[in-house]
Amino acid sequence: MPISPAAMSFSALVAMTGFIFMVWHTWHYDRWRCLLYSKEDWFRAVMCHILLGSIACLMVYTWICVHVLYAEYYIYLPQIQQTIVAPWQLWTSLHQDLWRISLYFMTAGWGFLQAIHLEEFLYWGYLIKSIKTPGGPKSTWLKSGFFKLWICLSVSSFALLVGAVHIETDNLDMMRVYLFVVGSVMSTILALASIILCFIFPSFLRTVKRQGAGYEVLERLCFFSEMNQIRTFCRVAYSVAILILSVDGLTEGKTINKTGFWHDLLYLIGQLALFTATCLSIVVLLPRNMTSESLPPHGKDQTFLPMAPYKRPPPARYVNTANTKDNDGYSVKQFYELGERLNVGPDAITSGYPNPFPSLNGRGVGGPEKIEMSLNPKPSTSSGHSGVEEAPFTEIADRTKRARLSEFPNLPSVVSKFKSPFEVSQPKSKGPTQVFVTSHTVVEE
Repeated sequence: MPISPAAMSFSALVAMTGFIFMVWHTWHYDRWRCLLYSKEDWFRAVMCHILLGSIACLMVYTWICVHVLYAEYYIYLPQIQQTIVAPWQLWTSLHQDLWRISLYFMTAGWGFLQAIHLEEFLYWGYLIKSIKTPGGPKSTWLKSGFFKLWICLSVSSFALLVGAVHIETDNLDMMRVYLFVVGSVMSTILALASIILCFIFPSFLRTVKRQGAGYEVLERLCFFSEMNQIRTFCRVAYSVAILILSVDGLTEGKTINKTGFWHDLLYLIGQLALFTATCLSIVVLLPRNMTSESLPPHGKDQTFLPMAPYKRPPPARYVNTANTKDNDGYSVKQFYELGERLNVGPDAITSGYPNPFPSLNGRGVGGPEKIEMSLNPKPSTSSGHSGVEEAPFTEIADRTKRARLSEFPNLPSVVSKFKSPFEVSQPKSKGPTQVFVTSHTVVEE
């Protein structure tokens, strides 16, 4: 049974909204430079074109269906005394051909979407494996086994969808049923794999944080973790909804498909969840750097007022009591409590105030306690220096502490410089040439 024209119109509007959002987001991402091929970012350009092609094909599919359904519209059957959507057997040959072409667009769009989900899932597997490999991954993403597996699975899924839509070429309802069965089964498998990733990702995030990842990378990973949970829910929703419709279409009774309410409801749930997950994928796979976007452009006036330190006026003469207050209304006791809360030692305190708590002189502080923090404190005689000298070839370094620090493995560059599953090329280091010096000690017996 064809979907109602109103429900298909809503689906077409949602698809067009997703396409407009893709165009808008890529423009604000890097002014559409992500769609241009270059030697370093050719893979990102390929994946962006696949994602854009997927959304465009799905949008074309929905609008062709809208045109056909509104052209044929409803008919009244006297036998059952009901008004139903005109079945495809009563359509003109032109509209039947257009409907068949729309299913081919659906096949292409769904195949591209499966390739996007496969690449993302396998790339996360590549990253998770990289932090478990001593010394980092042995090869880049484009030369790894995960990339080769992605190519094989993408081609296989596309071939399965093309084969499914050609099982039946005359019965338009069965063409759609076979296509939806194969596509929804593959989407359900990928959605279940994404659920597994949701459980694995928190431990991966803790490992990356423990190994010293930067705040920018941790922020991106945390953002992906939250967005992936919402997106996984949407992917499960649209996969299950389309799977129910397609499996019911293979039965003889076709109970759900012959009920207009449940047929339209499940189809709309599937379409809405599909494009919600796709829009979230756009945000995750092409993350915008809001920090750099907030900076003024180079052509604008970037004159900033210098920051001047605040010089507190000298306090009035104090009496040796804890309740005496200065001109600002603060007592000596309050200043002493502030120093205690800030963990300010006696070397960072200037003279001028007596100690309101003389009983605390037993903390290793001789003489009167100093309360006011100095603007130019004297050099501290105590230091928290760990004993590791700055000289690289010193013989008095604390080797035990250095050994403890070396127990943590270095974070692989593919993780420390992570941007998104589309950004697989490692940025080249800029700046002066770095020279590393090593020494060897030869002991002659």
